Amino acid sequence: MKKIKIIYTMTAPVSHIGQTASVGAYFNAIKTAWGEMPVITGNSVRGILRDYGAQELLDTYGVAVDKEVFNVLFSGGNISGATKNDVERAKFVRQHFPIVSLLGGGLGTMIMSGNVLSGFLYPICMESEELTHIPSEVSWHDLMDEIEFTRMDDSKDDKKSKYCENAEAENTAKASTQMRISVQYMAPGTRFVQEITLLGSATEMEEAALYSAIARWFATPTLGGMRAKGFGFFDADSEEISVTGGRIVMSDRVRDLIDKYHAFLQAEDFEETIKLLATDGGGKKNGKSTNKTTASDGNVG
Repeated sequence: MKKIKIIYTMTAPVSHIGQTASVGAYFNAIKTAWGEMPVITGNSVRGILRDYGAQELLDTYGVAVDKEVFNVLFSGGNISGATKNDVERAKFVRQHFPIVSLLGGGLGTMIMSGNVLSGFLYPICMESEELTHIPSEVSWHDLMDEIEFTRMDDSKDDKKSKYCENAEAENTAKASTQMRISVQYMAPGTRFVQEITLLGSATEMEEAALYSAIARWFATPTLGGMRAKGFGFFDADSEEISVTGGRIVMSDRVRDLIDKYHAFLQAEDFEETIKLLATDGGGKKNGKSTNKTTASDGNVG
């Protein structure tokens, strides 16, 4: 078992919505023995790694896949029939799709357990010292604030309305949809700590797939929501891979693992192996093939 400890330092405000009320959106929080505490869920990071792992896989082969396989790669799939213990199919999926084996998921009639655990991201603060074992003189209360946004109804802007068909009639018929919304965020400079645990059952190629997904994520490092509004950017530090100001630094070991993973992907016969991710492992469903792949016209993912 291997633990990867990552410390994230926010270089922009970060929003991670846990609940909403009226026009307010509030940061996710959990109850602890030391009181309520804001957190970023480990599952959100797991989803990020799954997305970047899937993008890398499909970008390598330059293909698009059907909805069923797309869901397996990007969302963890689902169960669409009675489950069965298909040892041979599981063995082949783990062999040919390290990123799927690493993160697990539902493959139609089979549930595949993952080999990585993604822990919560706890803020480094006075209240979390018992959890993080990192001393701090800052309370999370001093790092939390709210910001308001206005959602404008641009069709009622006289400089823009000329670009909207029947703008005058629309303005007469409808009230303005302008709205004020409030979002709770944690401040730039807030630090979070997370442990990602690679289980002992994980193979070298699964560890390589993990680091490859992290490297792809760190190329545009964001957490939480509202990235289009400038939220969520961070620097990150860990023992073997870090990013500061957009510059990624990794150990020779991690670089070699990523190179091995890329070579592994290039050597695969994707048209054949992709059949393993269909509901019945490459057969037919309702008389129709479930494993068709098509060339992509543009960027995948």
